[in-house]
Amino acid sequence: MQNIILVTMDGDSAQLPKPFKKRLCFSHCLSPAGALRRRIAMLEPANSIMGVSDLVALAQEAGGNVSRLCTDLVAEAEELGSPGVFLDFEQNYPLMQDFLAEADEALAQARIPLYVPERCARGLRYAIAVCEAAVSGGSFDRRVEDLLGCYGPRRVAAMLQPICAGFDLPSEGASGQELSLTELAELRARYRAQVYFSKELCAKYFTYMDERAQGHFILFDDRSTMQEKNRRLEALGITSFVLARDAPLFL
Repeated sequence: MQNIILVTMDGDSAQLPKPFKKRLCFSHCLSPAGALRRRIAMLEPANSIMGVSDLVALAQEAGGNVSRLCTDLVAEAEELGSPGVFLDFEQNYPLMQDFLAEADEALAQARIPLYVPERCARGLRYAIAVCEAAVSGGSFDRRVEDLLGCYGPRRVAAMLQPICAGFDLPSEGASGQELSLTELAELRARYRAQVYFSKELCAKYFTYMDERAQGHFILFDDRSTMQEKNRRLEALGITSFVLARDAPLFL
């Protein structure tokens, strides 16, 4: 059975569309003193995973009590009846690692699932790594197989987010420049581009030469590629999915 989580805006209490069972709402953050606090007044505890962001207070080496913060985190999740906790860190520093390791153990003992971004998952024993599924180079299937080899199928949640990006050729990076759907349509029409499907990347693409003879590579998803990504992920053993707010429009 799939575990499907939809990322929602803060305070969004609208009924979840099928087949979504849970929502991820970044409802909590840390105060400057390193204490847990609510960012929004109301949650739907039965299906709202407690997202905690802005954990910059832990970057202060002298500040923050990791053990107390973990105790407060578990107590808040239990009081809300939340089906899980998502800890979102942007940077790496020693206290962050201490907090993640302790929270990983404490939430596991309380039988509350912990979700973390892939960059934070190394070294943790129980946390579910939320991993970006899209690739702009290499192989989509190999990427998923590597994740499963590292964490196992029960500790990987695939982040499904439609990609729409442009790359100059030759490309010096893997992220490219984000494009809107309007910009995508304009480029296709302007350069009368022929669209192809990349089995390796599991996405559609086209190339064109601009007026300065600069080559460009455009990589994007549509309904068919998002459905194919979902199919391949399931076939490879992934059962947990985190969907960006716009992803359901493509599925």
